This record gives sequence, C-alpha cells and structure tokens, in this order.
Amino acid sequence: MGLKMKKRSGKKAWMLLVMSLLIAAVPITASAASDSTAYAKLNFNNNKYYIFNNSWGSSSVSGWSQSVYVNSNTDLGYVWNWPTTAGGVKAYPSLVSGWHWTEGYTPGSGLPTRLSANKSINTGVSYSKASNTTGEYNNAYDIWLHDIGNATWSSTPTEEIMIWNEWTSGVGPIGSKVFSDVSIGGQTYDLYRGEITDNGVHQWWVYSFLKKSKSPNNFSINVKNFTDYLISKSYFTNSKYVSSVEYGTEITKGSGQINYSNWYVNVQ
Repeated sequence: MGLKMKKRSGKKAWMLLVMSLLIAAVPITASAASDSTAYAKLNFNNNKYYIFNNSWGSSSVSGWSQSVYVNSNTDLGYVWNWPTTAGGVKAYPSLVSGWHWTEGYTPGSGLPTRLSANKSINTGVSYSKASNTTGEYNNAYDIWLHDIGNATWSSTPTEEIMIWNEWTSGVGPIGSKVFSDVSIGGQTYDLYRGEITDNGVHQWWVYSFLKKSKSPNNFSINVKNFTDYLISKSYFTNSKYVSSVEYGTEITKGSGQINYSNWYVNVQ
C-alpha cells in the first residue's frame, strides 16, 4: 500500500453533508445506548464528550457496517466491518472533545484554546481490542486547529495533527517524512507532513507523528508538547486555536471492536 495510501480529498464534501445526515439519524436502543447510523453521536460524561460513528469514506464501498455504543463512562466503544481496501480510509469512529464540523463545542471541554494562552491539554485513553480484530487500521489522536475561536460546521480547519500509537501493516500517513526520531514527552516519533486538497485547492495541512515504540491499549499525551514542536519548526504560529481533540480508529479494511475504559481531555 505504501505511506501515501491515505488520501482524503473527499472529506470537504462529506463535512457539507454530515449535518443533514445527523438530523436524519434514528438511534437504535439495545441493552445500552447504541447506534449503527452513519455519523451518529452518543454523548457521555455529562455531554462533555461523545462517541462518533464517523464513516466519512463509506461512499467508496458497499456491504459495510459500523456501530457505536455507550454502556457507561468507562464501558463504551465501537464495532466495525469494512470488507474491502478500495477507496482507502473508510472511517474514523472516535471519541470527541470540542468541535467536529458542528455548531459550537462540547460543554465543559475547555476548547477552543488559543496556543498563545500556553495551556496544557492533557489527554489519555485506555482500551482493549476484541481478539478477532483483523484488517488494516491505525489507532490515533486527531487534533484540529483553526484561525478562529468560534468555529462552526462550515469552518475549514487550517491544521490537523495526528498522533499514532499503533497501526497494522499496509497503512501509513498522508504526505512524506520530514523529521525522524523526534523526542516529545519522553517518547520518540517520526513526523510526516501532507496536504489536503479539494479539486487542486489547498484545504489544510496534516502533521502525523508516528510513535516509534507502539503502545496498544494505553496512550496519554500533552497536546501542547506537539504544537510547541511544530511552532518551533515554523509550521504555524501560536495565534492558532486548538478546536478539538479526538481519539479513534482509522479503518481501511477488516472487522473488529474496540472498548474504552478511560478517556479524558483536560485543558489547564
């Protein structure tokens, strides 16, 4: 597949459609809250966060399924089945704090926060994978930045920072490697830089940090360490706003389940 497999040129079209799809969503209730509708959201922890059934690449394939569920604040996750690699990344079911092409931000998130405010953004997850999880995917943070502090569903971000802590063979980040063996927060990463375009027009930059020592099941970071590093390399300035922090699974092919027992984002 190679490191340039993942392309997201259709993502802008998806975000323009997502609001109408969300309005049409009909929840499915089982023994706990669950929903298999594309782009469904289930809130938890007093609505500070939600789990998002993001299936933004689904137009390229048929016969797929994906659902999210919340049993409690410490028992939630998603199940997926994507039968083909055609079309690259299919989905990013994820935990969300802050903005995500929505009106406003999740309450109590502390987001957005301007980088010049010099605040730490400490975040962590604990999770397990079902033993029959197979295919091609990565598990990673996804952090969105804007030029403005009042982003809405129509506000195009300026930067996207992904921080991968585990991935399977056959998948890789968009763009090319710009730095090797970057030391951040006591861990070592390789950094890739890529560009999202729409019909040849620039949309935003993607910075992907791939952890040299993979860490399945548990991962915690301070987002500030990564934005400080990128600022030090003159990729952007501290006038930017961090709009949201997500953690989830970018899926290219296969089936599986991830269950979360802990998720937090604290802006201080």
